Amino acid sequence: MSRLVALDGAAGEGGGQILRTALALSCLTGQGFEITRIRANRTRPGLRPQHVAAVRAMAMVCDARVGGVFDGSPDLRFEPGAITPGDFRFEIGTAGSVSLVLQTVLPALALAGAPSRVSVTGGTHVPASPSFHFLAGPWQASVERLGLPVALHLERAGFYPPGGGEVRAEVEPLRPRTEPLAMEQRGALLSIHGVSGAARFKTPVAERQRQAAAERLWEERRLEASWETVALNAPSPGSFLLLEAVFENGHGAFSLLGEGGQRPEALGDRAARMLLKFLEGESATDPFLADQLAVPLALANCGGRVSTSAVTRHLETVAEVLTAFGVPARTWGRLAGPGGLEVDRRLPAAPA
Repeated sequence: MSRLVALDGAAGEGGGQILRTALALSCLTGQGFEITRIRANRTRPGLRPQHVAAVRAMAMVCDARVGGVFDGSPDLRFEPGAITPGDFRFEIGTAGSVSLVLQTVLPALALAGAPSRVSVTGGTHVPASPSFHFLAGPWQASVERLGLPVALHLERAGFYPPGGGEVRAEVEPLRPRTEPLAMEQRGALLSIHGVSGAARFKTPVAERQRQAAAERLWEERRLEASWETVALNAPSPGSFLLLEAVFENGHGAFSLLGEGGQRPEALGDRAARMLLKFLEGESATDPFLADQLAVPLALANCGGRVSTSAVTRHLETVAEVLTAFGVPARTWGRLAGPGGLEVDRRLPAAPA
């Protein structure tokens, strides 16, 4: 039996990011892993329903042997088999993030040698995770540059706390790059795009969010954006706004969720201020997209360098997990300041 990669689930960022990255890399490299002290420093430590769903999804995708897959589990053992294409349906059962499950399983399925279709139900616009529109915007555009062709469809939105959303995805076999990805210089600003959406409100919440953001962009920098204002199909009330700056060689995007007691104008203004601050720098990606490109960079087997406006503990932790699986990765720059991620161009050989 091959040696298992040993991971401390409380190290670094100390959250679900360690587990999700390990699951993806395990399937990509063929190496099993054992993780202990999962989310030990969190208020509710151990696996939560969204983590259990991600583990079970990956176990189906790569025919893995697993141990410790239950709500609250502090330890997990995962030994992958062969990746198999097919039609998959995963139900989180809560408002756990649909996007995070998809970001875990889609890269692995790209190595299956044939197309696959995936449907996931849960939360599509929930706190502390990329919204569906972030996934279908800057993330999808960036991973396609790495040869990962995906298509994403929002069947219905799911807001916190009930969830109830659904996303369908199709993934084609990987189209490998021959050159490393160089995403350090952003290049010229091509466009600014905004999406403002809401569900089950009697007042025009989405339009009020959009108008406030548009006014702030114009007042501060005389910037105009192209806008989509969408009425979402959802089982519960909720709203969001995504603002994205598209450059010749990069993306900076900020997605905010409506909160109880917060005026829609305040949300729109805050999103615009976040984007304006990003535009003051020179980095090619926002802090959220940077760490979400780490696994696709390893998958593409080309490596590359990605600059970001703020180095996060998430980014540092992802680099550490990649290195533990034999994919050399490092960050540069100081924590919370400008910097970036570098990933080596070769995946380790899968164990015999």
